[in-house]
Amino acid sequence: MNNTQDINGEGLGAVPCSASFLIQKLKEMHPQKTGWQFVEELRVGTGYGGDREQRFDAWAIQAWQKNGLDNLRRSFEVKISASDLRVELLNSDKRWFAHAYSHEFYFVSPAGLCDKRRLAKDEGLIEWDGEKMKIVKQAARRDAMPPRWDFVASLVRTISSQNTHAQPPKVG
Repeated sequence: MNNTQDINGEGLGAVPCSASFLIQKLKEMHPQKTGWQFVEELRVGTGYGGDREQRFDAWAIQAWQKNGLDNLRRSFEVKISASDLRVELLNSDKRWFAHAYSHEFYFVSPAGLCDKRRLAKDEGLIEWDGEKMKIVKQAARRDAMPPRWDFVASLVRTISSQNTHAQPPKVG
């Protein structure tokens, strides 16, 4: 199987793009001016060993109450190759924290890479079609568990680090 085949080894017409490109497009879908806080490469916890080193490709939280829901949380797993997607789909335990700490979970991929019928019933799919991001399968909204303090610490550290890198250099 190569990157031009789906998880069944069949040909696909996936639109080529990078993971960083897809994450940037996700960030644009979750603008801070509308209350979203978007985080890339978020670790589940602090320290080393066990599940603490597991990462979400991206995670977003709605900081404002919208439609009667406080703090909607979304987790994103970005896949740009068929082989990586296949491994992920065969190991649903790998996504346990992403499901637990979010109300909605989405796979994100180039159009044509992921067959939405292969996803769990509550998982969503967002695709880049070469022009725009498109929600192909809406994720089911679930209850989310309260985060552990080591997750909160990792979140704060990641946001602080991303904000530091995003600041323009001071002049003078």
